[in-house]
Amino acid sequence: MTALYGVIFAVSVLMTGVYFLVDRKHDIWLMFLFVSVTVCDLGYFLLSASKTLDGALWSNRTAYLGSVFLPFFMLMMIMNLSRFSYPKILPKILIAINTVMLFIAASGGFLSIYYKNVTLDFVDGAAVLVKEYGPLHGVYKVYLFAYFAAMVGIIIYTAVKHTVVSTKHSVFFAIVVIGNIAIWLVENMIDAGFEFLSISYIVTEGLILFLYGILQDYGLADTQQIAEASENQPPATTETETIKAFNSSQIENILSNWNEIETLSQREKEVLKLILENTKRKDIAQNLFVTESTIKKHTSGIFRKLDISSRTELFEKAKEFCK
Repeated sequence: MTALYGVIFAVSVLMTGVYFLVDRKHDIWLMFLFVSVTVCDLGYFLLSASKTLDGALWSNRTAYLGSVFLPFFMLMMIMNLSRFSYPKILPKILIAINTVMLFIAASGGFLSIYYKNVTLDFVDGAAVLVKEYGPLHGVYKVYLFAYFAAMVGIIIYTAVKHTVVSTKHSVFFAIVVIGNIAIWLVENMIDAGFEFLSISYIVTEGLILFLYGILQDYGLADTQQIAEASENQPPATTETETIKAFNSSQIENILSNWNEIETLSQREKEVLKLILENTKRKDIAQNLFVTESTIKKHTSGIFRKLDISSRTELFEKAKEFCK
């Protein structure tokens, strides 16, 4: 068993190395997700190789350090790839909750709130913690369920709102999340003496790397580029039928009286004006003497603040205001 956990840990280290090769944008949440899987699998390996109860408990805490934060990183990754808008303070709130959960889960050996009693046993040469659960042990299950439910909810919401790159990617996210939920539920129903989630995490990493590889081949793995990709998608009908430039008086009315654009910066309003004139991104960049990459960033900011994902949606929303 120890050898198996050792192989799983080695594979997780390898997958983390592959991540740095595949994710050219070095998405911070994805990076932390891979690191947390490695830390979790390291904890499982050290636990199985432990010779003393104290060493086993510290190994168990290492595993929890990875597993407690892993669903948070996965949630943030899904929200960013799905272009789900969330308050800036949300990650800080979740990190605080995660830290409290880690304290509870890592309290075994110090307090009796998570484990009332814990001893060390050996099965086929591998160390196993024999635990008597405390009053707060069920909190961890609620914690994981809440994260899984949030992931599924966001996947469904963004699929309905069409903010994700495509329906296929929504299905992909759903398979990854539901697969981990299923394995977690099976682990809680049977006492197999093995952490199957350690393998599930490796499979999840492989699927995510596969998705990121595809997205980056199309230049869509970056959150801002994903938003811009929707702007560049061809409309269902002809461009002249779907997008018709506003006249100068309409644009002046929009910029002066449309309450929804109050949060836009002055530069974003300048870009918005040119977009409403149906100016191409390349020409906008030339008019404002900046790069196309800068215009991408401004466009992404406009879309995010107006809760839209394409030029077509922008024009439809502006037309509703002008009526």
